[in-house]
Amino acid sequence: MRNYMNNSRIGLLVLFSIVMGSCNLVRPFFIKNTKKEERKEKRVERKNERKSVRGNLVTVVIDSSGLAKKDSLKISPSDTSYARKIIDLKRINYNTFQCKAKMHIESGDNKQSFAANFRMQKDKVIWVSINAPLIGEVARAIITPDSVKAIERINKKSYLYTYGDIQKIINIEVDFNTLQELIIGNAMSTNGAITEIKELGATSTIFIKGNDYSNQLTYNKSDSTLRQLQLQTVRAVSTSSILIAYTQYLLQDARYFPAMRSYHIQDVKGAAELTMDINKFDFDQVIEFPFSIPASYKLQK
Repeated sequence: MRNYMNNSRIGLLVLFSIVMGSCNLVRPFFIKNTKKEERKEKRVERKNERKSVRGNLVTVVIDSSGLAKKDSLKISPSDTSYARKIIDLKRINYNTFQCKAKMHIESGDNKQSFAANFRMQKDKVIWVSINAPLIGEVARAIITPDSVKAIERINKKSYLYTYGDIQKIINIEVDFNTLQELIIGNAMSTNGAITEIKELGATSTIFIKGNDYSNQLTYNKSDSTLRQLQLQTVRAVSTSSILIAYTQYLLQDARYFPAMRSYHIQDVKGAAELTMDINKFDFDQVIEFPFSIPASYKLQK
């Protein structure tokens, strides 16, 4: 019991760090020389500017459901505009979403398995319930674009966070929209310039450069699904990173959905690994977001 009393809050905060910080995470070990890479990106940009795309070099065949058919993803290295269309095409659109997942976290000496229930209404609210084996619900949170409210049942504590508060706790910038994209399984941090496209075997990788981040999105050619995301930010004061692998895609309601995810997070506080096995999910159902703070719970400051 004491282990879960100590770890329930750790699990909640680690979950926050994974699902809330992705837009500014960094994976330093996949960029060996930042200056060299920046010079290379500039050369690619100049080369692309000099090139004129002769016709449409990308073939994407869409069936009546709006899904790309097999062997449809063929991105030319010079056609960055169509690469942008691929990113948009494979985004999962929804009004509401709910799922149940088995999760396992390893961070330093802390190892914990638990179940998490997620419910979302797009652009409005995220509801999370964390359940431990043999105990039941240990934490619940409701997240809006303005704030995060959470309760910890074992210790009978409540939390009211602003996004600034959470940033101080986990040393990562927080963004509500990115959090929703992370839970649903969409590509994140895609607004930067597309600097390069590489074809390697059965995959196509799109390189994106923002003001303070770099991103790599790897798509499977056979079904044009997102298979890996490597997101990084370069800052003077700290670095952090996230690597996400998406597997076991399932087709439901004309949407391809990744039911298995693995996350590797690295920041100044160390590394964390999380696996997420989604065993049940639904789109666009009528759902509720029950949340209340019992009067006996002590607000943490």
